[in-house]
Parts: sequence; C-alpha cells; structure tokens
Amino acid sequence: MPFTFTILVAAQDSPDSRTLVTHIESEFKTAVHRAASASELTKFVKNGCPDIIVMDTDAARAGFDLALAKSLRKSLPETVILPLIPTKRRELLGKLLQLDIRYFLHTPIEPAETTITLNHAVEHLATRKKSLQHPINRKQGSFHGMIGNSAPMKKLFDFICRVAEDDESTVLIHGESGTGKEMVAKAIHLQSNRNKKNFVPVNCAAIPDDLLESELFGYSKGAFTGATANKIGRIQYADGGTLFLDEIGDMKPALQAKLLRVLQEKEFEPVGALKATPVDTRILAATHRDLEQLVSEGQFREDLYYRLSVIPLSIPPLKQRSDDIPLLVETFIHNYTVKRNRAPYTFSPAAMAALLHYEWRGNVRELENLIQHMSILYSGGNVEFDDLPEKFLALRDHIETVINSPVDKAQDKIEDNQERPLVDHNATIDWSNGEIDFKELINSFETELILQAMRKSEGNKKEAARLLGLKRTTLLEKIKKKELNETWIER
Repeated sequence: MPFTFTILVAAQDSPDSRTLVTHIESEFKTAVHRAASASELTKFVKNGCPDIIVMDTDAARAGFDLALAKSLRKSLPETVILPLIPTKRRELLGKLLQLDIRYFLHTPIEPAETTITLNHAVEHLATRKKSLQHPINRKQGSFHGMIGNSAPMKKLFDFICRVAEDDESTVLIHGESGTGKEMVAKAIHLQSNRNKKNFVPVNCAAIPDDLLESELFGYSKGAFTGATANKIGRIQYADGGTLFLDEIGDMKPALQAKLLRVLQEKEFEPVGALKATPVDTRILAATHRDLEQLVSEGQFREDLYYRLSVIPLSIPPLKQRSDDIPLLVETFIHNYTVKRNRAPYTFSPAAMAALLHYEWRGNVRELENLIQHMSILYSGGNVEFDDLPEKFLALRDHIETVINSPVDKAQDKIEDNQERPLVDHNATIDWSNGEIDFKELINSFETELILQAMRKSEGNKKEAARLLGLKRTTLLEKIKKKELNETWIER
C-alpha cells in the first residue's frame, strides 16, 4: 500500500507559491493545503498536524520567519519542516542546521529541486511511519521486550529507531553485563528492512576458539577429518539479515582478520574453500570490555575496531535509570506469577526503597533473577526489607533514613477531602515548644499536594503526575510509601 501524506504550504500568495502548489499536486497526486499567514498556519495545525510543512522564512509581515520554523520544529517533532530559502540568503542555511532541519527549498522555485527534495522528505516519513509500527506499548514502556520509561531509555529507543533506518552500517554496542545488549541488537534488526531475514546471535566468549571459526564461516566437505559434508556458517545463515557478535573483544586475532574481510569485501571463505562467497550481512557487535584499551595493548586489531564502531551505542546501566525499577519489578512479577498461575505479591515501601538504592552490578538481569526468586518464596504475600537477600542488609541504615518520615501523623491531619489552597500564606506555626518538626511539616505538605492533584485529576495518576511535575513512577512510589490507598476519593 503506498504511503499517503498531507502537505501544507505556508506562504503568501505569489507566483512562486502558486507554482509550488501546482507542481506538488501534479507530481505527487496529493491535495495541498494552504496557509497565507502565520495565524492561518497555527489554526490549521490545531485542527490536525500535517506530515510536511513547506514554509516561507522571508515574509515577516505574514509572520513567516526562522523563529516560527524553530517553534514548529519543537512543537511538531514528527512533522517535516521544509523551509523556503531565498537563493540570495545563504546565511540562513547554517541557522537551519542548528535547528536540526535537514530539508529545504530555494526560491525562486525550481521544479526539479522540489521533486527531489520532497521525495527525500516523503521517504523519511515512510521510514518514520514504519518505525512507529514496532511493538511498543507506550503505557507500559515496552520496546521489543525492553522495559523503561526513563529519559535514558526513551533516548535509547529513539536512537535504535534512527540506527535501524540505515541497515548497512555496523553498530558497536557498549554496555555492562546484564544491560540487554542482545535485546538492543535484536531491536535494531526488527526495526530495519532486514527484519524478514534471520537474526543470528553468536557469543564469541562462549564458543571455544577452535570451533568459533567453523561456526562463523562454515566449512567445505573434506576440510578436515570429520567434515563429511558442507556446513553453512552463521555469517551465511544471516545473509540478508543481521549477525550479532556478542563479546567481540574475546575473538582471537586470526578470526579478527577474517571478519575484517567480511566487512570490507562483503564476502567470506568457508574453512577449506578455494573461493570466496559473497554475502550481504549486517554485523552488530557488543562488548563490556574497553576495545580502545585492547587496541593499545595489541590484543584487538585497530582497523577492525574502526570498522565495527561506525555507530557506537551505549546502554545505560540500571543504576543510572533507577526510575525504571518499579516498572521493571511490576513487569517481572507479572511474568513470574500471573503467567505461571501464581498469586502476585508486593514489596513494602522499605523493600522497594532498598531496590531503588541498590547498586545492581548485574543490572536488569540481576533484578529479574531476584524477582523470580521472590516469586517462588513470597507468591501472594508481601516482601519486607528483612525478607530480601543478605546483600541488601547493608543498606538498612540508609533505607531507614530515607523512609523515616512521620507519614501516619501527616495522614491523621487529613480529616476530610475538601480542597484547600496549595500554600496558605495566613497559616501560623506553633513555636511554643521552641522548635518544630521540620520533616513532619514538609511531609504533610507533600501528602496534601498529592491528594489535591489526585482529586483534581479524578484519580488519573498520569495526569496527577503531570500537574505535580513528577514522573508517574515517582508519584506511584510516593502514594505507596505514604499508604494513601485512594484517600483522595470523596466518600
């Protein structure tokens, strides 16, 4: 099915703009909407975002200028902004690049340039539309099996989509053990045009050196004793698809040289073969080691390193995205209880605080293993801090400090659910005892803010989090820690 798109030409009525509209309609067989001023453009955008906006940048009287282009670029990230630049004003090009605007047209309009530029823009839109068809559950923060709503993970997901658009370049994935390097590689494959072919993972550290060569390159009949038939290697099995080489830093030098030829010449030689076989395989590699250090030590080929790291990609460790831990815990509990016909369970505020402040050297894999362990022991119950494995006990003093707030006292002061001002400037504080409980006052104020936001949003936690300027997971954790239990509902 051909990709359909909407286009808006925002420019004052002139021979140039009329020529542009006529050419687009005839060349692309699509209706073109028009806006003769910035106010008309704003009204059109409010009624529905066009896919492409071709906009004049040299008509200040009509409100068309670079400031408007900048505003549109920020408010409509999925729309292609295509400015019209007078040929005599080339200095505007540098400013457009700073705004990350990649397409533009010169005026006076040249039909050939218009066709070529719009074709590029439409191709970009089609690729973007395809990327939005991936199995992402926005509500649950799931992207090809990876879980996360934090800023680092959203940035990673977006980067994967961009990398997948170019299905030829190699990608070198950096990440600590347990961060999900293979999941990232598979997501790149599934997002790319190679997704109908094989994704072939190979752990270079798990296969003995004397077997890794034949696993990768295959062998010909009679190449060695026991080679009674030809064997297809994983490079060839990934032809048209993607080969993922995990722990590439453990590959021996002789194999590094053969792999370099695959990258340079797009061909390989099976063990014992007399001629090379052409192959179209995209290679993704991953490592938790410092390849630059290995290069300086002479343990890894410098030319191969630069061939592999055309696009470097780093996966954030779990300790840098602790906001995702409650969502990960919720997902893993569901996977290991509900999906296995067990009763789900919960973590107490102290236990959850321990998970949030733990170092997680094993990253997501370590967290998943913990949840699986707890699912067997505490299905249908509640996990307290003392129920956690011994390695968490060292956090006891820190966790007690974190959660040591007079929640119960604060809740006792909430006598009803009537709305009160967020800040009562006429309120007085009792100083008769010579001091106040600062933590209690702050905690009470925070609790009241949450209750008011939940009432105002009618119980919609996502909207309440927006009103408070918090992440949804942070709000959920505060509600759980304070044990509010829907106390905002009017009874």
